[in-house]
Amino acid sequence: MSDPLLNQTAQSPEAVGAVAPLRRDDFDRDVWCLMGLAVDAADINRAIAEIDDAVRTRRQLSFVTPNVNFLVRAMKDEGARRDILNADLSLADGAPLVAMAKTLGVPVRSRVAGSDLFEALRRRPGFAGRRLKVFFFGGRPGAAETAFDVINREKGGVEAVGWHNPGFGDVESMSSDEVIAKINATEADFVMVALGAAKGQAWIEYNRDRLTAPVTAHLGAVVDFTAGGVARAPEWVQRAGLEWIWRIKEEPSLWRRYFDDGAALAGLALTGLLPQSRQPGVVSGEGRAEVMQGAGGTVVRLAGALGHGGLKPVREAFRAAAALGRPVCLDLTGVEAADRAFLGQVLMLEKHLGRHGAAISLLGANSRLKSLFRANRMNYAAAGFSEVAAADTADLRKAAI
Repeated sequence: MSDPLLNQTAQSPEAVGAVAPLRRDDFDRDVWCLMGLAVDAADINRAIAEIDDAVRTRRQLSFVTPNVNFLVRAMKDEGARRDILNADLSLADGAPLVAMAKTLGVPVRSRVAGSDLFEALRRRPGFAGRRLKVFFFGGRPGAAETAFDVINREKGGVEAVGWHNPGFGDVESMSSDEVIAKINATEADFVMVALGAAKGQAWIEYNRDRLTAPVTAHLGAVVDFTAGGVARAPEWVQRAGLEWIWRIKEEPSLWRRYFDDGAALAGLALTGLLPQSRQPGVVSGEGRAEVMQGAGGTVVRLAGALGHGGLKPVREAFRAAAALGRPVCLDLTGVEAADRAFLGQVLMLEKHLGRHGAAISLLGANSRLKSLFRANRMNYAAAGFSEVAAADTADLRKAAI
């Protein structure tokens, strides 16, 4: 018997059509580094395909929709940066991020707002017994309950199976066994969190191994939009990149956050965007990579042009190095040039090594590469003596790639 959710994807107006094969791991992602953040080159159709695949296969998919506030928080707080990096899919939200992507040659053509993504899921035709099952967690007082009722009255592509407003408190107090059991008992496909960006992402990280729902995301105001308590900006305002003005009109208390984020963004443009604008957006050529291991850790020797079209050897080398779970020295001595697709793969390596408490160090980077890493706040340490020595010892074993 065919899966109704699969049929729904094929028949919906937002159907993904012929998309590239879905990734098997982070090193298969078309992920780029945008001002230090990992951002996938994915549109709304790709995002829907990822969600549907996660629901069918029950694989974990935590996704984020970074905007300027995400970028500023990641710049100031390593914990926030780590929470964003740990997500399985990162969709650029906010006109400023899209503008910066275009300036730097990162192939993000349009923003993918969480509210637009959820609307696309809602508009799909419903199938009896197998609509996407969502649980609302958080939001303004009364919003999650109202959103629950709104969704189930419309009988579209989403079915609300539960809601919970945790009130005020820290992440731990909102993560009791009773709360997690309540969510899991609904057999939800998608837990939508709305606690404020920092706390919401921290809650997801804290509970991702306890939740049985395959899809989790913090979508901020989407619960309030769905409930009708806050009006979304008209489409012409969104297209003009002025939704932030509308949000201030609807929620005047947001003006301080937008002001502070704007000031931080101006500084970031000088220290991060301007230095990178003088470097090529996409590098052509073929990269080379080999993985070796010794007493001091893993050494990945890279050479050639490390650009978007020639990253296959890099992906394979990083996948092998990540599996070893040891500190990694990236030997960049033979690298001629690199772009932000290469940096995206470095971020994926950092993500996986972080789970083992291991770190990245750099060796032999030229001045241009150092500037590129520095502009993206990827301030990895210089390789230590033991790592360099490991690369020169006679008993190195070349890893199978």
